[in-house]
Amino acid sequence: MKEERPDLPIVVDDNYCALKTKGIGVELGADYSTFSGFKLLGPEGIAVIAGKKDAIERVHHYNYSGGGQVQGYEAMELLRMMTFAPVSLAIQNEQVEELCRRLNEGAVNGIRAAYMTNAQSKNVIVELEDPIAQRVISISDEHGVATHPVGAESKYEIIPMIYRVSGSFLEAQPELKDYGLRINPMKSGADTIIGILEKVIPLAKEVQHR
Repeated sequence: MKEERPDLPIVVDDNYCALKTKGIGVELGADYSTFSGFKLLGPEGIAVIAGKKDAIERVHHYNYSGGGQVQGYEAMELLRMMTFAPVSLAIQNEQVEELCRRLNEGAVNGIRAAYMTNAQSKNVIVELEDPIAQRVISISDEHGVATHPVGAESKYEIIPMIYRVSGSFLEAQPELKDYGLRINPMKSGADTIIGILEKVIPLAKEVQHR
C-alpha cells in the first residue's frame, strides 16, 4: 500500500497484539500503532499511540488540559503494568498450551478434541462427545468459573473462563453451539481447568440423561 500511496498514513489497531506478538504495526512499517492500556492490565480509559513524532506531538498538544493528560497514579499504574503484562501473558500462554495438550492426551473424559485459537486472546476450543455444551457452561458458573468475559485480558479477568464459542465459529460450524466450549485459564492454570471439567462434564451428562 505504501508503494501505491505513500501519502496515506497507515494506522494499525494493535489491541490484543501489543506485548504478545513479535512486532506491532509501527515495527512492521505502519505510521502509527494504537492500543488500549486497559488490555495490558492497566487502568480504564487510557490509550497508547506510537508513531511519527510530529503527529504524536500534535495529539499531545490537543490534550493540553489537565483533564486530558494521563498523569499521576494512572500514568504510573500503566507503566507498571506494561512491565508486568508480558510476564503474565507469557505464563497464561504456557497454560493454554499445556491445557490443550493434556486434554488431547485424555486428561478429561467426554472430550473429543481440543485445539488452540486466537480470538482476541489465545484460548482452547473444546469439542465435547455429547451435545451438553450449554449445560457445561451453566454448571461451570457454580464452580468458580466466569461464563462471560469482562474485558478481554483486562485486570479484572482473574478467574478462568468457560464460555460459548464465538459467532464466527458458529457460522462456520453451527454444531459447536451444542458441542463446543471456549476456555481461557486467565490467571489460573491448566490444573484448575481440568479439575473443574472433571466435575462439571459428568454433572452435565446426568442432566442430559434425566
